[in-house]
Amino acid sequence: MIGWHYRVPPYSTFGHSLHVFTLPLRRPSVCYYFVYCPEKPLVETRRIQADIYIIIFPNKKIRAVLTKTRGLVLREIKFRDTSAVCALYTRDFGRVSVILKGGRNPKSRFSGLFSTGNLLEVVLYKGNNRNLFPVREARIIKSPMTPEPDMERFSAIYRLIDIVRNTTGNEEKNVHLFDALARTIEMLCKPCRNTDTAVAWFLLRLVSNTGFEPSIEHCVLTGSRIMSVLEEKPESALYLVYDPGGVALQSKAVLPRQAGQPLPGSVYLLMSTLAGIGVESIDDIEISPGDSRMLCDILQNYCSMHSDYQTPGKNRKIISQLLSNPGPPDEK
Repeated sequence: MIGWHYRVPPYSTFGHSLHVFTLPLRRPSVCYYFVYCPEKPLVETRRIQADIYIIIFPNKKIRAVLTKTRGLVLREIKFRDTSAVCALYTRDFGRVSVILKGGRNPKSRFSGLFSTGNLLEVVLYKGNNRNLFPVREARIIKSPMTPEPDMERFSAIYRLIDIVRNTTGNEEKNVHLFDALARTIEMLCKPCRNTDTAVAWFLLRLVSNTGFEPSIEHCVLTGSRIMSVLEEKPESALYLVYDPGGVALQSKAVLPRQAGQPLPGSVYLLMSTLAGIGVESIDDIEISPGDSRMLCDILQNYCSMHSDYQTPGKNRKIISQLLSNPGPPDEK
């Protein structure tokens, strides 16, 4: 028996209004839909994997994919009178641009959903030869505005957004990187004591998942186990070398030829700890704010050496000044 499934908005399928019906089959692993289109003969919608359906027209020239995915809103831009174009970093497609037709209308179902920093579950129409994907449905998973406003949390979240925007390419899928980003955002969307440490935790996963993971446990030049050396000589100086990437025991031979930066022992211990724990555990360890801030800066410089990303030092300096100078006390 054929039953009503849903009606696709005309703008979502290249100007064609579709009425979709489901056809139950005996094989539960295969799900087919048949679509009535007034402008075209009977068309077929086929599920190619979980939550992904493909709409196929008989002439093979018009094709759209209806897919559900999770995404982080990186940027929102006004488009025409009431619409908006948003950049999302998604789990299944990497960085994509989506269009919200009428999304800035206060009565729109998308109103307030696509604010920068929101982690969403979205249903998109993804078609061939299209740079903008219409959004059919969306719901908020996590939002930075959920807890009490916190400048440190907002600073950490927007720092993450800036990093992702500048280190990822269009439609470059990286599931592990997105999962690490989503876990970090979820951590920062609730009261968090160690916001800089959460950013450092993500930066370690970023360099690991993009192929530039630094050697942390062993000296990248000699192969010596660094913790063993520190136990014997706690005053030993360390150095984060860019190429080959990793931690090295500082020596006279390192400085002239290898590009890198000094790595204090306490910062190295923090980096080694973060490499082996989940982001949910960072509030359970005692961390010096200075060490976590320094580790963030060191790892961002390391990222910039292995990609086209340039660390926004001026912006970080302004944010640091705002955090350190909250303003004059209220007059009574």
